Amino acid sequence: MDLPNKKYDIIYCDPPWTYKRIVVTGGTPSGGTASEHYNTMPLEELKALDIKSIAQKNCCLFMWSAGPKLDEALALGQAWGFKFKTCAFVWEKHRPMVGHYTMSTCEICLVFTRGRIPRPRGSRNERQFLSQCRTNRHSEKPHEIRERITRM
Repeated sequence: MDLPNKKYDIIYCDPPWTYKRIVVTGGTPSGGTASEHYNTMPLEELKALDIKSIAQKNCCLFMWSAGPKLDEALALGQAWGFKFKTCAFVWEKHRPMVGHYTMSTCEICLVFTRGRIPRPRGSRNERQFLSQCRTNRHSEKPHEIRERITRM
């Protein structure tokens, strides 16, 4: 994967996670549909991406993760040279997906830092929670979250 020849204060990403299909009651397969829409990558390939080369000395990384990929998201941020800080945003999508334990309706956007928070520091009062219906386009994230990050 070719990365830009530029360094950024803010990196916003939605990694192409590889999911395993699950079979729910009645034998109906569920999950694992990401690979039907775009090329996915296993964790080791994601870790090999040279994200450090596009990150400023002081940089924030905002990374989307679904619950089942949380451990991989934390490992990925660290592999890219960032320190996990907190869950920046929780998006409640209204349309549930079948999960192993509960009906999954939320995705989370984690924030990591490399060095310090970039300056100048913007808004500090952005709401963490967003309740907005997902679109029909697979994996499309709400524009409102990017707007909140921009204000920050």
